[in-house]
Amino acid sequence: MKVQRYVVIDLETTGNSPKKGDRIIQIAAVVIENNKIVDRYMSFVNPLQSIPLFIEQLTGITNEMVENAPTFDEIVKDIHTLLKDSYFIAHNVYFDLSFLQEEFMRCGYQFSGPVIDTVELSRMAFPTEKSYKLSDLSEEFKMDHENPHRADSDAEATALLFLHIIKKLTVLPIITLQQLSKLSRSFISDMEEVFEQILSEKLVNLEQQIHPEIEIVRTLALRKRMKENEASSTPTFSKEQFLDLFSNKNDEIKRAFPLFHERVGQINMIEDIIEAFLTHQHVLIEAATGIGKTMAYLVSAIFYSLQESRPIVISTYTNNLQMQIMEQEIPVLKKLLPVSFTATLLKGQSHYLCLQKFEQSLKNSDVNYDYILTKAQILIWLTETVSGDLDELNLPSGGKTIWDNLHVDQSSFLNNPFQMFCFYQQAKEKALSANIIITNHAMLLSDLSRDQKLLPTYQEVIIDEAHHFHHVATEQLGVRFHYLDLHHLIHNLGNTHSTGLLKQFVEIQNEHKFSASFYKIDDLLIQLQEENHQFFAGLHSYVLKQKKDNPLNRASYRYLPNKENNRTWASLLELAKRLQFMMKDIIHLMEKESQGIDESYLMSKSIKEKLVLEDFKQSISLLETYKNHFDFLFFDQNDLVVRWIEIDTKGAKNAVSIYAQPIEVNDYLADEFFSHIQSAILTSATLTIKKSFSYMLQTIGLSDFYPKQLRIETPFNYEKQVKMFIPSDMPNVNDVTLEEYSEAIAVHISTVSQITEGKLLVLFTSYEMLRKTYALLKEDETLEDFVIMGQGTGSGSRSKLTKNFRQFDKAILLGTSSFWEGVDFPGNQLKALMIVRLPFASPDEPTVAATCQLLESKGVNSFYHYSLPEAILRFKQGFGRLIRNEKDKGILFILDNRILSTKYGRDFITSIPKLEIEHKPMHLLTHSIDDWINE
Repeated sequence: MKVQRYVVIDLETTGNSPKKGDRIIQIAAVVIENNKIVDRYMSFVNPLQSIPLFIEQLTGITNEMVENAPTFDEIVKDIHTLLKDSYFIAHNVYFDLSFLQEEFMRCGYQFSGPVIDTVELSRMAFPTEKSYKLSDLSEEFKMDHENPHRADSDAEATALLFLHIIKKLTVLPIITLQQLSKLSRSFISDMEEVFEQILSEKLVNLEQQIHPEIEIVRTLALRKRMKENEASSTPTFSKEQFLDLFSNKNDEIKRAFPLFHERVGQINMIEDIIEAFLTHQHVLIEAATGIGKTMAYLVSAIFYSLQESRPIVISTYTNNLQMQIMEQEIPVLKKLLPVSFTATLLKGQSHYLCLQKFEQSLKNSDVNYDYILTKAQILIWLTETVSGDLDELNLPSGGKTIWDNLHVDQSSFLNNPFQMFCFYQQAKEKALSANIIITNHAMLLSDLSRDQKLLPTYQEVIIDEAHHFHHVATEQLGVRFHYLDLHHLIHNLGNTHSTGLLKQFVEIQNEHKFSASFYKIDDLLIQLQEENHQFFAGLHSYVLKQKKDNPLNRASYRYLPNKENNRTWASLLELAKRLQFMMKDIIHLMEKESQGIDESYLMSKSIKEKLVLEDFKQSISLLETYKNHFDFLFFDQNDLVVRWIEIDTKGAKNAVSIYAQPIEVNDYLADEFFSHIQSAILTSATLTIKKSFSYMLQTIGLSDFYPKQLRIETPFNYEKQVKMFIPSDMPNVNDVTLEEYSEAIAVHISTVSQITEGKLLVLFTSYEMLRKTYALLKEDETLEDFVIMGQGTGSGSRSKLTKNFRQFDKAILLGTSSFWEGVDFPGNQLKALMIVRLPFASPDEPTVAATCQLLESKGVNSFYHYSLPEAILRFKQGFGRLIRNEKDKGILFILDNRILSTKYGRDFITSIPKLEIEHKPMHLLTHSIDDWINE
């Protein structure tokens, strides 16, 4: 058999564009034959131009290092010979190959062999990795990569990565490899021959193809679901035994986890929750950082569930906390507790892959690259996953779109040949017998309105991150409608004479005979698409006129349906009515054509036909939903609903979303949720304002239930661990321009960063202020040694920013919105936290304006009863980023002098632990900062 020769290439260059004169400064190659590295090559290259400072800092390659190196012309023949009859491999192959081809052509050479991109193959082979950067993959797979951004180290790491990928492919089942081989014809990488070789070797050694952990179901290779051991009969135990364990009386925890230390607050919390369950009480518990609240409520839930033989539901706001519970806390408790228990994660249908749909999709030919790569990822993922949960996957950007056609929905439950292997049904079955069911606020609340409940019957629930609960409730009870919602539905329906659902439906039902109804549907859909575009473009234009001075990329406009008295709005309402009438007519015609499609009829059809017919019926249901949305958004007169339009000011003219949400949800939560369960435990690190729960009680509808209220104090010594600095010379934001205020922020950031030597997190309330400050910092020559990152500035996603901030010592991170909570930087990962402004929500935000207006109409001061409490809760969340354990030490900077100059400012201070505060001009504070750091 022919031996494949692979040459892994990596280049370092003076820039990104050879056409603009950039040149190679280092080239490295690693040669692979028979799955072994057989040769290496490396040379610095004299680019005949100076190396930019940024490239020097990035690569460590200086002008002196290349001064006496050969030019590319002098080594071109060696490189070309090296690549002869070989695959060209690189991590992001187009960059290295295009750069090399430019140099080859300049010297009269060319490479025309096959290519392989290890970024693409990594995405396929390792579909659950969080990052596909070479350095991250090297770290994950424990490959040597000592000098990232040096060609020799990068080439070596890429070669090892390629071998790791090949090793992964060789152990895949034959059926999976055959399907991957077909998909690979559309890859960037020329992998067909590689797959053929792997397949031929596997077919020769069939006796080695036994995969005890894999089962073949129809045309898919799936990871076997190992049956969970039946829980052994639970020994009798008491609450005291549990408490003794966590107070470490018998050294049991210490032996298993040497770093464990007893926390009085944790023991108290366990006792309080168990007591609440036993006495059927609702309880609010503000548990300060450092108490170990997650472990406390898990232990309480396990104890009570086992004692009473019924499930406890635990709801979180973020996926991160769900995964932390399942992957970290639950395994620890299973090892530690003297009892057996079960815990499971349950999400909505759209999170789970439908195997029937996926199998069918493999038969469809796609031209969309992201769709093809997603299918390849899923094929390999199916040999690994036991949950089938989307959140495990790292899909390409277009992969989310194809997932909409692959996840479980109503069509997944009838005559499905994969029924015994359905991920969603298995998750539901696990939940039926589990002691602990982990879910999220959105699913918990949406289940209230379902006829067929997803969650098993429960009487006790623990709501963590409870300060978000009422916000999620308003979203669940509201509506969001985007131009693309209707556009995608119309596109999927297509028409009877080209492609789409309508044509497929006709082929199944009418045997290619078109009834008059279908011609009408075709015409109506064309009209609906045109007027949908016209309507949303009209809304976009309307908002732009209302917000003509808006400087941001996004603009929101709150509208009152019965008070927008102008001709433009009247014409938009007329268009909305027309869209409704058209949808009504299409629904009527589609229902007429789908009469008789019942369960028995569907059972007689093939899988492909059944899915088409089910999708057709679901499209009718979706059109009905959209028609009703228009009523709620534009013609409903309920004054207790806030409605607004949000546009992308610089995007497409129909990039518009319309929202409607109830202004208050307290009565709904009281009547529909809290009154139907025996005990709800709501916990968070931020539930009180000035040590009072009154705002939270009112907001979430618990006032009339007289719940128990507990504050568990922090074990941290904040007076020794944190000091607050407030520069007295910071201008008042209302007295200066945005540019002047941003300049003052940038100066203070620069000063503090120099003293702390980085590790500074700066929290903003405005993206525009953040961007202006970021631009000023990037121009600051005194910060050349610092890595400056800003959310929304092209520095990367939230997770990438967080990772980079942890990685670099001299790092400055500017964040807003999501950085106020949910990120942890323990120890030396964060030295200083700077809060630019007290985090009041903008009074122009539609929900804020509507809430304030409603409160004022009731004679209630909206500032003190809404705006201030919400800002204090946000402030407490931001403050919580600074100290994460007993050994942390940090500095808190507040640049907003209102915290001292106003009466309400003191409420922020009294809502956090007692701290030493220093309030002086910045030039006098610098000495104190230095002293504090070096204490």
